[in-house]
Amino acid sequence: MAIKIASFVLRIAGLLALILGVLFWTGNAAQLIPLHMLLGFLVVLSLWVIGIGQALVSGGSPVIAVLAILIGLLLPIIGLMQNSWLLNSSHWIIQVVHLLIAVLAIGLGEMGAARYRRASSGISAS
Repeated sequence: MAIKIASFVLRIAGLLALILGVLFWTGNAAQLIPLHMLLGFLVVLSLWVIGIGQALVSGGSPVIAVLAILIGLLLPIIGLMQNSWLLNSSHWIIQVVHLLIAVLAIGLGEMGAARYRRASSGISAS
């Protein structure tokens, strides 16, 4: 049940965080940055729950588990530090990196949740 909830939170928080991120890029909604950060932390926590589930379920993927923890650590570091990295005309590079890591986190979480459901139900992953 925890994986199902984490997967749902990951989808909703991830989508909303991506929408807010696009608004920030267009120069709008800067007052919603704290909400974006909260949603990002919910994405990370959900990803970690799914990653831990992968580590604990019989037939789970240790690679997905480790990647979930590492991506979950990397995403907020880049997000929190991006305003001091690659300033001026190069700042878009770190913004794109942050976006790509976020999309990777959402995709990895979805893949981990699906694999967890298959492993816990006894259905082969192949």
